[in-house]
Amino acid sequence: MSQPTIWAVVPAAGIGTRFAADCPKQYLSLAGQSIAERSLNTLTASNLFAAIVVAVNPTDDYFDQLPIASQPLIERVDGGNSRAESVLKGLKALSGRADKNDWVMVHDIARPLVTVESLLRLSSAVADTDVAAILAAPIYDTVKQASSDGERLPVIKATLDRQQLWAAQTPQMVRYGLLCEALSDALAANNTVTDEASAVEYLGADVMVVENTQQNIKITTPDDLQMAAFFLSLR
Repeated sequence: MSQPTIWAVVPAAGIGTRFAADCPKQYLSLAGQSIAERSLNTLTASNLFAAIVVAVNPTDDYFDQLPIASQPLIERVDGGNSRAESVLKGLKALSGRADKNDWVMVHDIARPLVTVESLLRLSSAVADTDVAAILAAPIYDTVKQASSDGERLPVIKATLDRQQLWAAQTPQMVRYGLLCEALSDALAANNTVTDEASAVEYLGADVMVVENTQQNIKITTPDDLQMAAFFLSLR
């Protein structure tokens, strides 16, 4: 029996309001190359994927100017108003090509330090299983749960057991049919899902954690960009 095909979907429709830059954060330079290019170059270099579908804001004028945008593996589709909508649109672009038992890796465009080695490790972890999996890093800080009444600073309500806590990363790898169902159901129920794993969890399906380095950070603030540049200088 032939091995299931692996596809990649990259949500990239965000405009990076928290970064407050002149362009969406994925087009900012990181050590001489845009964040988006670094992320997509690693995906293409892995030789894992039959296609890499990038869900881009319909008004985005930057993406098509990237050299990698013309790479045969890369396919642009219009993204949605949320991450879940963008990923689902990427999945629908694969309809007719992807089998329900194929695998999909969903990767944040703003995680440019992902490595080919980590992609291969994630792929190996799900081999011959039906269990979804994500890259994640263990949390070493003491984590507090806090709440606020809006009139004062947050007040600690609990200290969480960090031995059970992981910082979720991407890629996240799910069977094509399961991911389509999970995201469609989540959107129909107005469930807030911040990643693919949470949508799969709503269906009661298991998701494995594959440990990864903490260097696979998501660029959200200027501090993150400086940290990513530092990590790159160590490679």
